[in-house]
Formats: sequence, C-alpha cells, structure tokens
Amino acid sequence: MPNYRPKPALISASAAVDGTMITKNVSTSNWGLVLVKGTAEYSDTVLRSGAVAVWEDTNTTTTRNANRFTFTNATGEYGITCRADVRILLKFYDN
Repeated sequence: MPNYRPKPALISASAAVDGTMITKNVSTSNWGLVLVKGTAEYSDTVLRSGAVAVWEDTNTTTTRNANRFTFTNATGEYGITCRADVRILLKFYDN
C-alpha cells in the first residue's frame, strides 16, 4: 500500500454560517471515507462541548435521523469520519 496523504479541502466559515449549501468536490480515489474536521463557531462564538450531527447522502432535509454524531471539545474542534462521494450535511448544536 503506498503512503496515504490526505487531500485537504477548505470550506470557509463565512460561507458555512449563513445556512446555504456549499459544494466541495473532494476526490478520494480508492478511499471510501473522508475525515471532516473543523471548529464549530457561531457569530464569533466558539461552540464548546456542543454536538455535531452529520447526515450523509442528503440534500437540505434533516427529517430522518442523522447518520453520525460527535461532539466538540473545549475549543470547539471536532473531527468525524464520513462516507466519501456523497453529500454531507453538518448541523451544530450548542449545549
């Protein structure tokens, strides 16, 4: 197996805050998973110890249960492994 090097893709916070869908095409070649990591913020406030819900292969509807969950740490950082090559919708919940 050759050495694995992640392909970074940046989604700016200013684009994510307003609730519009952001399209980011991240090719994973042979990899079926993608690591999504970031910092949860809202109105310049870090969401400490908050929840992160992830819906995979969805548009903007979240009426069904989320596929994955994780939490932010004391500095608002989170990381979660998701399926690649599908739409991913993230929602953050403050404590």
